[in-house]
Amino acid sequence: MLKLSTLHTYLSQVLDLPDLHTAILLTPAGQLVCYASDSTRSKEDVRVAVGITGGSFVEVEEHGYAILEAEGKPHLGRIYVQAINELPDGKNNVAAEGWQPLMIVALAFTHGYDEASVQAKARAFADHLAKALHKHRDYLTAPKPPPSSISSPTTVR
Repeated sequence: MLKLSTLHTYLSQVLDLPDLHTAILLTPAGQLVCYASDSTRSKEDVRVAVGITGGSFVEVEEHGYAILEAEGKPHLGRIYVQAINELPDGKNNVAAEGWQPLMIVALAFTHGYDEASVQAKARAFADHLAKALHKHRDYLTAPKPPPSSISSPTTVR
């Protein structure tokens, strides 16, 4: 079983203050699970980052990651979003039909910080957490609903 305090500790270890300043763990639906941030950052900054990250699910689903700009909030910098995803055969792959990530990790960093370093940290965190989360996949993910056969709603009289 995973504990929030343990997740917070893992997220805190990813940080490289002051440049890599916020690490966030979200569900694929964009719900906040846990975060770690520089103590000088406000909770509002975290909420904004969660909102920006939640809107990137299509790109994350297609590529396994996304790099976003926090427009209107230059002090947040950029946000690297990585899918935490593991297939039953142990390979990470986001292209499998109907497969969704277990979780999503988002790392917010300043514009001057090395993007390759952020990617490496996000992938290492995702790989580490995927091993623990994979055994709970049935509880963490919901099957995608089948396509609807209804062509139009019925009229109410």
